[in-house]
Amino acid sequence: MITKLSDVVNAASMAAFTLFVRKAYHDNSNFLKSGIAASDPLIASRCAAAGFGGKTVNMPFWGDLTGDDNVSTDTGDITIDKISAGQDVAVITRRDKAFGITDLAVDLAGDDPMAWIASRVGAYWARRDEAKVLATLGGIFKSGTGAGKDLVYDISSEEGTAAILGKDTLLWAAQKLGDKKGYLVAIAMNSAAETYLSSLDAQSTLYRPSTQPGMLATFNGKSIVMDDNLAYDPETKVAEIYLFGMGAVALNDVPSKNEFEAGRDPLKNGGEDYIVTRHAGIAHVRGFKWTANTCSGATPSNAELATVANWSKVYDVKDIRVVKLVCKLG
Repeated sequence: MITKLSDVVNAASMAAFTLFVRKAYHDNSNFLKSGIAASDPLIASRCAAAGFGGKTVNMPFWGDLTGDDNVSTDTGDITIDKISAGQDVAVITRRDKAFGITDLAVDLAGDDPMAWIASRVGAYWARRDEAKVLATLGGIFKSGTGAGKDLVYDISSEEGTAAILGKDTLLWAAQKLGDKKGYLVAIAMNSAAETYLSSLDAQSTLYRPSTQPGMLATFNGKSIVMDDNLAYDPETKVAEIYLFGMGAVALNDVPSKNEFEAGRDPLKNGGEDYIVTRHAGIAHVRGFKWTANTCSGATPSNAELATVANWSKVYDVKDIRVVKLVCKLG
């Protein structure tokens, strides 16, 4: 018996289906599994307070206490220093996607894939949110011009071996955070960079491969997240690698009206079943506020997330939990 889409997604089972999709999302997000990304309770509470509407979420914060202490005396007043305040701003992205298949295609295949399509929705949005994070990182940490340029360690234009990834290169990249470098817990890179990195450590003193499905390889105790959407040019051999602290990225769901809908149009293309899925959320690199200087629509595209002019640094450098490394592979 063929499983129909209506058996999987219907009004009676929508709550259970929504939970199923969100679990699949978390199970398929390497950013979440590595600790790079986490749901931010402040963002969640502010979204809820606004009825999950609006375009952005404002997150005011207080600066740290600074300045020299005073030498106590009974002949003068104690100087009162002010504390600085700032505001981080995260943008809410709203996306949608529809998948479907015609009756004729089902008849010819002898199987109805709509149940399978429904089962993959969570994994699909996990991949798309990772693409949003990478677009955001590209806009913030563009070498020389991005708001995070002070946290970019770019050796790709150096001469000879000075431009090439080595076991110590990641250590010097982490040094961009100075005495806060110990907060870095994970590394994201193209699979080509991961292969090259593992080849440098044949004795496995620093590199530890994954020992079972679902586990991440590590380098010097840091989890390695592989994503071939991270930049790597096979011709120039230039790769972009990111080092992250725990929870460097806020990854929050924002409820949408009619997140999932299933339907059928008996007249279109000889009869067609479809599922419509809507996904709203926040994928925010902490410490950089969204300025929307060049955003033309109600919600930004990935290209606009990757635009340098749309981001501004609001945290002190050492309070940011991301460093970018640009180097060559061999």
